[in-house]
Order: sequence, then C-alpha cells, then structure tokens
Amino acid sequence: MHKPLVLSALALAVSAAVSAQETTTLEAINVNIGQEGAKNKTNVVDMETLSKRTDTDLRGALREEPSINFGGGNGTSQWLTIRGIGQDQVDLKVDNVYSDTQMFHHQGRFMLDPSLVKIVSVQKGTGSASAGIGATAGSIVAKTISASDLLQEGQNLGGKINAGYSSNKGQQLGLTVYGKQGAFDGLIAGDFNNRKDYKGGHGYHNLLGNDKVLNSGLKQRGYLGKIGVDITSEQCLDLSFRQERDSGVRALREEFDFSQTFLSARGGRLTPAQRQQGYTVEPGTNLVKDRNGNYVSNIENNQPRYRIATQNTTNLEYEGRNMGFIDKATANLGRMTIKRDEPDEKAHHEIETYNGNFNLESAFTTPHVFKYGVNWRYQEGKSSGARAAGVVRNQNKTDLGFYGEAIWNLNPVTLTTGLRYDHFNYKPSGGGSKSSGKLNPSIGIIYDVIPGLSLNASHNYASRSPRLYEAMLGNGRAVRADSGLKAEHARNTEIGFDYEWNDALTLEGSYFWQTTKGIIGTATETDARGATYRRMFNGGKLKNSGYELGATYRWQGLKLGAGVAYSKPKLDGAVADNNYTAIPVGRTWTTRASYTFDNIHTEIGWRGRFVQNGGYTNPSRGSSGSDARVERPGYGVSDFYVNWEPQKNLNVNFSVNNAFDKNYRSHSQRAGSSTLAEAGRDVRLNFKYSF
Repeated sequence: MHKPLVLSALALAVSAAVSAQETTTLEAINVNIGQEGAKNKTNVVDMETLSKRTDTDLRGALREEPSINFGGGNGTSQWLTIRGIGQDQVDLKVDNVYSDTQMFHHQGRFMLDPSLVKIVSVQKGTGSASAGIGATAGSIVAKTISASDLLQEGQNLGGKINAGYSSNKGQQLGLTVYGKQGAFDGLIAGDFNNRKDYKGGHGYHNLLGNDKVLNSGLKQRGYLGKIGVDITSEQCLDLSFRQERDSGVRALREEFDFSQTFLSARGGRLTPAQRQQGYTVEPGTNLVKDRNGNYVSNIENNQPRYRIATQNTTNLEYEGRNMGFIDKATANLGRMTIKRDEPDEKAHHEIETYNGNFNLESAFTTPHVFKYGVNWRYQEGKSSGARAAGVVRNQNKTDLGFYGEAIWNLNPVTLTTGLRYDHFNYKPSGGGSKSSGKLNPSIGIIYDVIPGLSLNASHNYASRSPRLYEAMLGNGRAVRADSGLKAEHARNTEIGFDYEWNDALTLEGSYFWQTTKGIIGTATETDARGATYRRMFNGGKLKNSGYELGATYRWQGLKLGAGVAYSKPKLDGAVADNNYTAIPVGRTWTTRASYTFDNIHTEIGWRGRFVQNGGYTNPSRGSSGSDARVERPGYGVSDFYVNWEPQKNLNVNFSVNNAFDKNYRSHSQRAGSSTLAEAGRDVRLNFKYSF
C-alpha cells in the first residue's frame, strides 16, 4: 500500500517549507473554506453560533440548511442527504481526515460531536479541482477547536463547562480545559450525552402499546485532545486525537422501527425457537401468534442487543504563510479507525483509513492565486467473522490525486480554472485488483454586476473510486471487481446569484444540473467452478437537478430568514427509495425569526422546517409490511428558543423543539411503515460557562 513512501514524501515537503521560512511579523492563521470561484456553500455555522444553541448533533447544527436532511433516531440511525443524494456519495471531513467506506448498509456513516468543532461548512454538488478526493456530490467540512480559539486576550489558562437537560429523555455534560505556555498550547475536551428511548410525536404508538421509539436510546461521548506549537510567528503544528463513541441496545437495522409491524413466518413456517415458545401461524396471512392467540410484534426480528460504534482520529497538521514563493501551505497526516463491536457475539468490525494532504497557494502574478497540491488516502476493511469461501484477504483501496487551480481576479470578474487527476488501486476480498485514473477539469466564474450584486456559474467534473464493500460483511462474501470497473464520474453545472443591500437584506439563489455515470453496484454471480461471489460493477446513471433560494433581513434587533430547496434525483430514470445512493425528498422550506434585546442580553426566536409531500415510491426491502407503493407525507416542525447572555462568559439556552409535538418521519429515511419516527416535543435547557 506504500504508506511509508507517501508519509515520508509529505513529511519531507513540510520540512522543506519550514526551512525556507523567514518571518518578521505575527499573522493569524485563519480557517478559510472559500467559494473558490463559484457558489458552493451556504450557512457556515461557527463556534459562536453553536454556543447559543441546545444542539448536540450535526442534525441540530445544520437544521437551518434546507438542502441538508437527516433521518430519524440518534447517532448512526441518522442518514444524511445533501440535495437528495445519499451517504455513499457524500463525505464528512473533519480536519481533512475522512473515509468513503460504509460499515453496514443499515448504519449511518457519520459521527461528530459539534461541541468539539469551531466551524462547520457545507459544500454542495461536484467540487472544484481543489475539493479533494471523491468530491462528486458534496461534503460537510468541519474544523476542530484549539486552545487559541478559546483563550481570551491576556489569558494563559482557561476552562469551559456546559450542561444540559432534555425532557425527551436526555442529559448532557461537557468540560474543556485549555492553556498556553510560551510557544505551546494545549486543550483537553470531553462531552457526554445520555439518551434514553425518546417519545414520538402526538399519536405515535408502537405495537406494545406505548409511545416510545424503541432502541433509539444510546450513550454518546466525545473526546478531543490537542497540542500545538508555534514553530515561528507564521507557522504552527498541531497534533490531535479525537474520539466519538456511541453505545447502547441498538437494533441491527438501525433505520427501522420493527415495533410497527407484526412478525410474519417466512413461507408460513416457524423456526424451532418459535415453535418452542408455543407460537402458531395464522393461515392466509402467515402472521405469528403467541400461545395466548395474540399477534407477536416484529421487534426481535431486528435483533436488538448491546452494540458499540467508535471512531478514533489522530491527526498531525501544519499551517504556514509567507515562505518565499509559497504564500500559504497546509498539510496533514491522519489516521482514522471506525469500529463496530457486539460484545455478546464477540464480533468486531473495523475500517482503517490513512489520509495525507499537502496543499499550497502562490500569488504568481498579483492579484491572481494558484492553488496546487496532492491528496492521498488508504483504506482497509477488517472483520472478525470467519472468512467465507473465496475470501483471500482484507479488502483495501488506495486513492492518489494531484490538482492545480488558478483564481484569476479580473475585476469585475473572478475566474477559477482547475484540473485534477485522480488514480485508484482497488483490491477486493476475492482477489485480483483494479486500477484506473481520471482527469477532471473545473471552471467557475463570479461577475460583480454592481456593488452588492454578483452572478456566478460553475461547471465541475469529479470522480469517486469504487467503495470498499461494507466492512461488517467483508469476510462473509467474496467480492471481485468487474473487468471494466472504473470510478464513478460526476458532472455538475450550476448558476446562481448573491445580492446584499445596505447590510440589511441578502438574497441568494442557485439552480443546478448534475449527472453521475457509472454508479457502483454489486450482484451475486457464480463462476465456472460453481463458486458464488459478489461482482462489483458500474451499473447506473444518477441524474439530479433542482434549485435553492434564501433570504435574510436585519433591522436593529430583528432578524428574519427563509430558504427553500428542491431536488429530484433519479437513478436510471426512476425515483429510487435507496438512502445510501439517492432518495426523494419533498420540497423543503426553512424559516427563522428572532429578536435581540440588547439591554437584557437576550435573544428570542423561532425556527421552522416545512417539507412538502415527497410523492409515492416503491418501498425498499424490509421498510414496509407490503409491496404497495408508499407515500412520503409532508410535515412541518417548529422550534422556539431563548438565549440569555448575562455576561460574556456565560450562555443560558432554552428551547422547545418540535413544539407542537408533530408525529412525522424524515424523508432521508426509507419510505415505509417501519421507518423510524422522529422525536416528539422536547424541552431543553443548557448552560455554557467559560472561566
């Protein structure tokens, strides 16, 4: 896999950049997740905004973004979509460390505690040349906090404590300690959430006769440790370790609520265990009854048991400025392990990922900027299960990309042109290997029509290499690559506008068309020797189009805002109920209104999310009690909140989420009666105190 060679090359490049440095003045190194020549982000959420909320997960942090949707449940029950595109096509990048491998097709891919980050940005659609590996459909980009972000002027040692209560079965406690001594700074943070099975909205009942959404509870914890050093006044080095951990009695298929259906005997036949319990089968329906003649709920079919999901990330990161012809340099080496453990079954599954990125910026002719660099990633799937016939090794994959991107400031036009080359080497568990490369150009333009009004357009290409087969089933199925297997290839065209008037009114909008060819699929095959295996191949075309509009208005203490997003992804011309590739999400509206009383340091507000009917789709396997087409009904949810900041270092937050106790199911889940219901009314109170 050539890990030592790549790591050594990146380390040598960082060393060379450091040795070339001569500095005289201190300049802050800021996080800059830019538009790169065209509109590709909205609703950046920063640390100050998060401190004024009661949110404890990404779903809450990004609730005002209409094009982003999360499924029901807690933790990895939640399935993410960006513009209706599912989790296999998008990424979560934290400190530029990320993986594209899923653990299990019934488990969400993303884990992040928002209390550990200082900024969250959304990149939608196909990225430009500098967007990184596999940027075909969008990503959520986050940066973790550092001591320098929390220390006040003149302060060398500080701390922060936060605690919260949720009426819908939750408590939260967090502590952060940070300090600086000379050129060194450090931070240790811990955040703990204890969630029991929450109650659904008004009218929700399971077949056991209560209003709890079973197996939705879990314990969550997040840790972050970081040590930084200022090498010079314009260069710094950070070493960090971060952990997210979810544990609790969880269903095998986390996105399903099997308490909504009765147990059915497959083929009308009971299992030996069912016969031993005195169960019988109802003729004609095949529904199972207990010895008292009552229908049996389907809960046990989802195998609830104690399960643990853990994500550990270690990252070494360098940032520097003004090094000869290099104006800015960032580099990182990261290792991430994602684990799933079932102690009762002595089962352990793991995805191991290494990331290396080296990114440079040079102003070759003022005011034009050239961005260039290299991205590398290695992934390997591991499982404790016995290897099935034909499985000869752990599956693994290496991605390597090179890019160059020029930003031409041609007042009143900003032009971005880029070219990226990506290469992958994929080694499936069934033997053999497949390698391929792809050139991907990108172009974007911003035209400043008049002060405050700009138009933008972009046309980007990107490729996404074949994903490893889900790690949990990696040893149970031999996977072979089709002879013609290649990367998925995406093209996105987007036009938009931004308008700002007198620091009071802002308007923005965009329309996009996206096509992704060669969507990866798998199928069971039999070779000439009679051995069965899973063949991985390019088998479909995903098309998506839609629009987004947003508006905000500010006057004194009043803030008003609204947004709408619509997309209609189709796989091979048909709408699919497939939450890891694409899913039909109804037109989504977000609204917000708040007023700040400066004299009492208090903000009161309302946030609304309204999703229109998503139409009818065929239910995916296991998501419904029948094969009849399923409607995705619309819904509306309102949250009210109060933020009180009596002094600079104290925030008291109160909110009533889902204030009207709506019983609904997110459109990011599978359609069907068995999909998870969202939480009902939830009154939250928390405080954050810094010292």
